[in-house]
Amino acid sequence: MKRFEGKNVVITGAASGVGLATAERIAEEGGNVALMDINGEGVQKVAEDLAKRFGVKTFAYDLDVSNGAQAKERIDEAAKDLGGFDTLLHIAGILRTYHTHEMTYEQWHHIINVNLHGTFYVNHAALPHLLANRFSAIVNMSSTSAIGSHPWMSAYAASKGGVISFTRALYIEYVKQGLRANCVVGGGIATPLHSDFKPPAGGDMDLMRGAMPYVSFAKPKHAASVIAFLASDDARFINGTEIRADGGALS
Repeated sequence: MKRFEGKNVVITGAASGVGLATAERIAEEGGNVALMDINGEGVQKVAEDLAKRFGVKTFAYDLDVSNGAQAKERIDEAAKDLGGFDTLLHIAGILRTYHTHEMTYEQWHHIINVNLHGTFYVNHAALPHLLANRFSAIVNMSSTSAIGSHPWMSAYAASKGGVISFTRALYIEYVKQGLRANCVVGGGIATPLHSDFKPPAGGDMDLMRGAMPYVSFAKPKHAASVIAFLASDDARFINGTEIRADGGALS
């Protein structure tokens, strides 16, 4: 398939995990990509690799999504380098676990700043460029923690629940201007983010059973296929909603 030929796509969190797999999928399908990650050196290597393998235009930028001014600067730079863009795939995020009563204010704010404020900053910066097109698409990355019951993740769950609500609000605000805005609700995906997961001291892993899929953990490429679908014209009649990609864990 070449669903992204002639399209310019901005992807955050593109140095590893689902973001990297998504960048590969979009480039493989012919899309030009502007890749962003807090790991500037890593995302530059990804951009060089994709340009060589797939012959598309690639650009790389270091970006801390929790820095609103930097997000605007990088998004505007990407729009200039690409000659505009019509798709935003916002995947960057962090996962931390704490007993909620032991969590510090700083730990709470760090997760909210990256996952929720970062989503706002990146989407906010991208919207003027997206709305310059007749049709455009946003896919934001949420988590099963937003709609399920995950222990030790109150801040993470709150941040990802906010991403869902924020994305639904975008849909209705801009639908008449040709924007589609959807979320992927991911879970059970083998990524560096999830490999960092460990329960806090004294955490009872039996509490995690309801959040685990009954099948093997998916690879990042499986999540990327869902993101690419939502971003493509194949999903042109899907708007303001979420697709849960968790191996059936919450079914």
